[in-house]
Amino acid sequence: MDAVNPKYVLRNYLCQSAIDAAEQGDYEEVRRLLKLMERPYEDQPGMEKYARLPPAWAYRPGVCMLSCSS
Repeated sequence: MDAVNPKYVLRNYLCQSAIDAAEQGDYEEVRRLLKLMERPYEDQPGMEKYARLPPAWAYRPGVCMLSCSS
């Protein structure tokens, strides 16, 4: 399963957090996510928080619960 399922998934709440920071002139989170997504199937030390399930606040409509038909 690990070979076909990425450890890291670029979730909406991660993107939005990076966008919010970038709009304030801080592009570090954008850079971090781009680097992370270069190797989404591999363990990456220090990046464990990006492999966790979304936090509770991210389950509200419009943040994490979108589908292709939304």
